This record gives sequence, C-alpha cells and structure tokens, in this order.
Amino acid sequence: MGTMIVLGHRKGIADAVARRGLEVFQVERKMKEALAGTRFALVDDLEDAQEVLRTVLGARLTDVVGVVTGHEQGVFTAALLRDHLGLVGDRDWARTLRFRDKYLQKAALPPDVPRARCRYIGPRTTYAELADGLGTPFVVKPANGAGSVGAAPIASEREFTRHLGARGGAGAAWVAESFVSGREFNIDGVWSRGRLRWCAVSRFHERPMHTNSGAVLASQVLSRKENAPFLDRAAALAERALGGLGAPDCVFHLEAFEDGDDLVFGECGTRTPGAHHTEIVQLTHGVDLYDLTVGLALGQDADELLAPRDPEAYFAYIYLRRFEGVELTRADFEKHFTFHELSYPDHPGGAGTGSYGRAGHALVSAPDNARLGELVARIVAFNESGRV
Repeated sequence: MGTMIVLGHRKGIADAVARRGLEVFQVERKMKEALAGTRFALVDDLEDAQEVLRTVLGARLTDVVGVVTGHEQGVFTAALLRDHLGLVGDRDWARTLRFRDKYLQKAALPPDVPRARCRYIGPRTTYAELADGLGTPFVVKPANGAGSVGAAPIASEREFTRHLGARGGAGAAWVAESFVSGREFNIDGVWSRGRLRWCAVSRFHERPMHTNSGAVLASQVLSRKENAPFLDRAAALAERALGGLGAPDCVFHLEAFEDGDDLVFGECGTRTPGAHHTEIVQLTHGVDLYDLTVGLALGQDADELLAPRDPEAYFAYIYLRRFEGVELTRADFEKHFTFHELSYPDHPGGAGTGSYGRAGHALVSAPDNARLGELVARIVAFNESGRV
C-alpha cells in the first residue's frame, strides 16, 4: 500500500485516495476534525515549500506514490515535493509560478489572449502612476492570492492608501490590474498531453471580489442548449491560454469575463476548483474533478478517467451569509425553497465565518439555466433581506 501526500484537506480528494486503497499523509495549516484517525502534520504555511519539505522529510515516509493539493497555496510546494521525491506530475517550479503569480501569468500569455493590463505594486509605486497607466478604477490584489482575499477596486488615492498603506517593502507581493467590465464566469476542466480534454463552464451571480463588500457568492453550471456559442468560445479561450502558458497535465480552474462580445482572461490555477464548483460540476455532468486530480498524480490517463454524462438538471451553489438585522434559520430557508443540500447553523455563535463571508451553503438545481438563475436570485435576495 502506497502513501499519497495531500497538501490541505479536501474531503473529495481524501475520498478519492481512499477508494484506491492508498494511505494518506495530510499536511495542513490547522487542526480539523477530518484529520482524526489519519496520518497528518501541521505547518504554518502551505506555500512555504521549505517548511513543508522539512515536515515531510521528518515524517520519514518511505512509500510515497504521489503528491496532490486542492488549494492554490499548495501548488508550488507540490511541484517541489514531486521533484525531490521523483514522482509523477508537474515538477517545473518556474512554470508552476506562472499559475500562481498574477503578473507572471498575464505576462506569459500569448498576444491573442485578451487580459487586463497588470503590474507589480512596489513600495514606491504611487496611486497617480497606476491610475495613469491602468485607468480608474483599477483592481489591487495579492500577486499570489487566493479566493479574492485582499482584492478590491481602487478609484481614489484615499482608497489606495487605506488598502495598501501597510504593504511593506516587498516589490512582488501585490499587483494592480486594469478593470475589466462584464460578468465573470469560470471554466473547470482537464488538460492533458497538451490539449483540452474536457471542461464545464459556470457563471457567477456576482463577481467573487464583491463578497469582500458583502455580496453573496453563487455560481451555476451553464447548459449547452441555452449557451452553445458561448461555451464554444469559452473552451477556445481555455485552449489558447493553457496552451500558451505550457500547462502540465492537470485539473484546472480558469476565471474570465464576458466583456461585450469579447471574452477576457482573468486568471487560471492548475488545481481542483475551490468553493463548491467541483461539487456542482459532478452533480451536473458526472465528472469528479477530485478523482481526476488524484488519478493524474498517479500517472493515469485522463481519457480513461473521464466519463461525462448528459445532464438531467443543472446545479448551482450559494454561499449563504448572515446580515445585520436579518434573523434566519435553516427552517426559514426550507419553508420557501427546495434544496439538494443545505447547511445553515441556527446558532451563529459557534459556527464562525468561512471564506467569502460564508455562514452556510446551499446546492440547488433546475432543468435549465433560465429557471436556475431565477431560483438563485430569489434565494440570494431572501438571504439578504429575509423577505420572499
């Protein structure tokens, strides 16, 4: 029996490892209930490759067969571990950084891939020079950020100072990008042997960045019947971007924008999608991106792992929040809507708040995008106001 090193716990990945009869050695930032009964180690930072490598070497593992991660912070570290241990998968450190650092990624894209103008924010970079070069508003974000944390639109010198006043002296920690208008969508799929093997396209209810100012995160899988030309254009964008960036065999998550008739590249990670994208893709298409992540790490052929089905319904997720003056319980949601899955603790005190302001989540479905989009909008409005 071999051992799979998993950087950052994702239940779907842990389940896929277990189905193959493998042991798991999990490296995590904090203790979680899911780690009980498993072999694991805690580190301060999954992105600190030295710390993780020292931890793995100290564990004296002798039967490692693969390394996987479902988190952006683990992508570079996973490549370093594979290189040191001689394992299957991406072992190119510099290429890996093209899928972490937002400036390096946009600079490496082919000329025919539309993207925002992007530059690093150094310790002496001023609002005036960014506004002059990028226009206003422009967007600032951590160069190697994750989950829209720290991303914000900037339209004045006051906002710039307030958001980045304590940025320190690092020259590659933050980037500024020109603002791209339009709706945001994402492409989740599988790239192998230099081409796109399969993908699904989902559209956000609101931009994930807006969750930093109180918006509810939600996304739905798009149907081919209602969106065939758009889906073909999205797949072509993914082909050009991933091919131009020299993507390794991987599961990928690519975010982009519909700007009029143009599709504009946002960013792309070579890892399992976050939030509940992986779940709604599997529920809609029958494709388990967690399982594909593990299979590719073991050297399995992507085509042998892919068996998409024709959708019977289309799924969406909604990250439910708590709003001041709005008292809601799980029963309140269930009274007005039908859910495939619902999590909403009645007592917020012990529940905490997760990424994107999440207090709970809902998975819902409908036979088509028109009805699914209407349902998502109604649930979001109910979450925000408590009124149907």
